[in-house]
Amino acid sequence: MVENIQDNAIALIPDFVHNYSGCDPDFYSDFYSGFMETQTLDIDIFQDLRVAIGEDLEFSDLLTIYLNSAENLIDTIQSAFVNQKASQLALAAHSLKSTSASIGAIRLSHICKYLEKFGKTGQIPTSTEILKLLSSEYNAMVIAVKVAIIGFMAE
Repeated sequence: MVENIQDNAIALIPDFVHNYSGCDPDFYSDFYSGFMETQTLDIDIFQDLRVAIGEDLEFSDLLTIYLNSAENLIDTIQSAFVNQKASQLALAAHSLKSTSASIGAIRLSHICKYLEKFGKTGQIPTSTEILKLLSSEYNAMVIAVKVAIIGFMAE
């Protein structure tokens, strides 16, 4: 199931690249290769965070806070994107980029890196393909986190 969601997210990239002509082609090549070279959830980072926290209950609480925060940030990103509010987009994307990277949600962090760049430059595309990609990747990450937690519980 995770693979299907990831495949759907990856399938959106060419449309996104094709539909947005406001940036240099190297930008898209960089985005695509960076996206393809990463995984939805880097299990090593995820596991290292779990070990660093030490208590599974505290780790679970942290993940709950992250997921709630991520949903709010995605809503803010989508609203800022559609309403062309560059500074709001940059700030929300930066926050989600950082917190996602810290738990190992590398692809989500990578998407947010580019959304943050749009916000900082003020050149927000009119195509919403990247928002679909963001949403798809978030859903894939949630499933990957659940799978990882089930794996931890089986240990």
